[in-house]
Amino acid sequence: MLWREFFYTAATNNPNFDRMEGNPICVQIPWDHNPEALAKWAEGRTGFPWIDAIMTQLRQEGWIHHLARHAVACFLTRGDLWISWE
Repeated sequence: MLWREFFYTAATNNPNFDRMEGNPICVQIPWDHNPEALAKWAEGRTGFPWIDAIMTQLRQEGWIHHLARHAVACFLTRGDLWISWE
């Protein structure tokens, strides 16, 4: 419940809390626009076995562990690809 209240409070005080543009408390990151890399990530063809295995499991089973979700999200955004989640 603590996280719910934290995000509720943060969103109440910042109408653009859920997006980067127009959000004064968000660092403006120069994201890469690379549709080919995004497609490889989604298809599990990045060349990184751990990431590819997670994305393959997600496609096949429709579910991945929360730590695996964190790993693929970090890889997509600030880990290797620098592609915006938005």
